Amino acid sequence: MYATTRGGFKDLLHPYYIVNLFLSVLFIATKKLPFISELLYDDSNMEFDDYQVIILFATLISLRRSKLLSVTDYVAYFCMFAKASNLVLFYHQSLTLATVYGVLWLIQASLLFQPVYSGPETVSYFREATFKDAKTADLRITWVVVFYAAWSPACNSLAPIFSELSHAYSGYEGLRFGKVDVGRCPNLAQRLGIDNSTWSKQLPTIIIFRGGKEVDRRPGFSQKSKKLIPFAFNWDSIIRAFDLNGIYAQCKRDGTKIQRIEVGKEKTKTEQTESKKDK
Repeated sequence: MYATTRGGFKDLLHPYYIVNLFLSVLFIATKKLPFISELLYDDSNMEFDDYQVIILFATLISLRRSKLLSVTDYVAYFCMFAKASNLVLFYHQSLTLATVYGVLWLIQASLLFQPVYSGPETVSYFREATFKDAKTADLRITWVVVFYAAWSPACNSLAPIFSELSHAYSGYEGLRFGKVDVGRCPNLAQRLGIDNSTWSKQLPTIIIFRGGKEVDRRPGFSQKSKKLIPFAFNWDSIIRAFDLNGIYAQCKRDGTKIQRIEVGKEKTKTEQTESKKDK
């Protein structure tokens, strides 16, 4: 298996995060720097209303913390609320300062976008017909398939982790990774019991198929209450929940090793044709 970054601290060196962090602390920085504080404000001390805004911001961040998948996700979420807080804090000082800050925020949002994962992956992208064929073509293969929606923030956050997992655990015929867009395959999602509505709590869903049949999924349902059991998707939790290390070890003992170059070109000609049609 191969080492991965998984949205680590190194990724924070991207200009998107640097500029966002700068904007996130701009109010406090201008308040505390002597020369700038005297130039912009009548009083360099923090007011009671300022502390109220900061406490509210900290509360919102703490409520969301456990649902974030990586360091970069957390920083992006932190910066979103921090910039909103800065806008309110500047408005308390003067409309002019708030306007200038709003323009800076608009420029950043227009020119800098959160970077997406561009590393290696070993993933097959399925439509309904190709998914059924792949699932039953070789019953010896264990498929790890994520069902996602392009509009879902949770699915977008999982995407780089799933891509890196697919590459890290590739190399043997017995273990494959796939993705299905439930927006394009609603009938398949319905047959598998996955709610693809905008208020769904089942997106993303990862299902393990072995021998052409489902053997496990997350999030799953309680056998007693039949209620959905929430699942926090991250690198370690996915590996533990589906025992990917055990599956990989079994494939290493029994499977045929394949060239990583071939694995990296997992899309078949049929899938590539379908992708072109979708465009």
